[in-house]
Amino acid sequence: MNDVSIALSGVWSGRFHHDDKDREGASISAWINVSEDRLSGSTLEPNTFVDSVEDELDCLLRGHVSGDEVVFLKTYQGLDQEPIYCEGTIADDGHRIVGNWYYGWPDEQSGTFEISREHAKSLTSARRQQNATS
Repeated sequence: MNDVSIALSGVWSGRFHHDDKDREGASISAWINVSEDRLSGSTLEPNTFVDSVEDELDCLLRGHVSGDEVVFLKTYQGLDQEPIYCEGTIADDGHRIVGNWYYGWPDEQSGTFEISREHAKSLTSARRQQNATS
């Protein structure tokens, strides 16, 4: 396992945005595993675009890591649609990934995403403290 694998494997959380006007965006949680520069994992996010009874959507991730570049496909489970193409850059010594996502060709939709391990760790710590005092 190399340094990138150690830095990237684990739980991440953050936000994705649909365009420049979408300031609030939507939350996303990701479980990422990197082994020999191959990225795999899953995400969970609120349902913001599908007319469905499902409040949350889950996806499978498949891709690769090369230096500080991360590229992956995000495939929604149970939906009949093509995957979302995502490319990002590892920042803050492996604590953050920032990038862009693209969907649908030729009528492409796109946006940005940012995920962080620090934020995910702080949420976990806060939940542990809350459970300990309950």
